[in-house]
Amino acid sequence: MVKTILLFISSLPTLVLSQNIYQDFGTWTKINSNYKIDKKTSITNKTELRTFDNSQQINQIYTQFSLEKDLNKFINTSLAWRFNFINEEFSFVNANRFHNDFTFQKKYSNIKIYFRLRSQFHIHPYKNNDWIERTRFKVKYKLSKKLSYYLYNEFYFSVYSENPNSYTKNRIGTGLKYRLSKKTDLEVKYLKISDVNIEFPISLNVIGFKISNQF
Repeated sequence: MVKTILLFISSLPTLVLSQNIYQDFGTWTKINSNYKIDKKTSITNKTELRTFDNSQQINQIYTQFSLEKDLNKFINTSLAWRFNFINEEFSFVNANRFHNDFTFQKKYSNIKIYFRLRSQFHIHPYKNNDWIERTRFKVKYKLSKKLSYYLYNEFYFSVYSENPNSYTKNRIGTGLKYRLSKKTDLEVKYLKISDVNIEFPISLNVIGFKISNQF
């Protein structure tokens, strides 16, 4: 089962990379803080700066707060609110985003498998509000006590899309996570986010950096 899932996820980047679409490059720099309330409940804050246009312009800056709860040893859920400062065509605007996650996880020796469902709703001051359903498959492999490697593939489905194909975007990610101390992790990753089933698709290649702290 594990080998089948690994093969499935690792083969999908070939399909996305083969698409002849406009390529862009950006960077994502994130600080993540997690506050434990009890063994099953925590509050998390994420603040991130994203760039695009070959990393020459700020795409957005956001801060996000989420409440996370372990329902059992296999399933957890979270509710999140994100406040965005987004670079539009002529100026920066403020927008809000809300999402709800359900994540299933299962461990096999040094391999951990995740399956996440996300319902995501955007409130924009000038554009139509968006409702997106996201499905993500992720595999993480523990290389040592401090170092792990992960690979994931995610599908975006637009509920309100005028396009007859509701599948509108794909995100593939891979990265390394290093345990600096008991309460601090460092992470570097590569993402490829590609539009699909639209007339003029764009693909954004991202190098991401993240530091996580546990309080």
